[in-house]
Amino acid sequence: MKLALTLYGQDVSNVFDFALELLIVELQNNTEASRTKVAIENLNGPQRVAILQQYAVDVLICGAISQSLTYMVQGAGIKLIPLVSGTVEQIIDAYKTGLLNTSNYLLPGCMNGLRRRMGKRRGYRGGRP
Repeated sequence: MKLALTLYGQDVSNVFDFALELLIVELQNNTEASRTKVAIENLNGPQRVAILQQYAVDVLICGAISQSLTYMVQGAGIKLIPLVSGTVEQIIDAYKTGLLNTSNYLLPGCMNGLRRRMGKRRGYRGGRP
C-alpha cells in the first residue's frame, strides 16, 4: 500500500492544490518500507493526479482540497483523506494505528469536515451531494 502526503516542511501542507511536494510512503504489513519525495510545485491539477497514478498511490492524505481535484483524485481510484493537519510523522503513525479520523488531526476550522471525512453529510438539500 502506498500513501501520499502533501508536504510543507515537516508538516502536512494545508492545501493539496498549492502543495510544493508529496511524500510517498510505501507500507508493507503496516511497516514503512520506503519513502520518496516528489516535487509538484509547477504542476496543474490533472498533472498532480497523474503523478499519484504514476507512483501507484492508494491513499492521498492532505489538508484542504478543491472540489474539482477531489473528483479527479477519487475518479482515479485513489482514496482521499482530506482536512488533515499535523506533522508528517504524527499523521503516518495515526494512519497506521487507525486514529487518523479523530479530531486531533483535523485541519483547524473544519469541524464539519470530520463528518464528511467519515462519510456523514450535514445540510444535504438535494441535487449534487
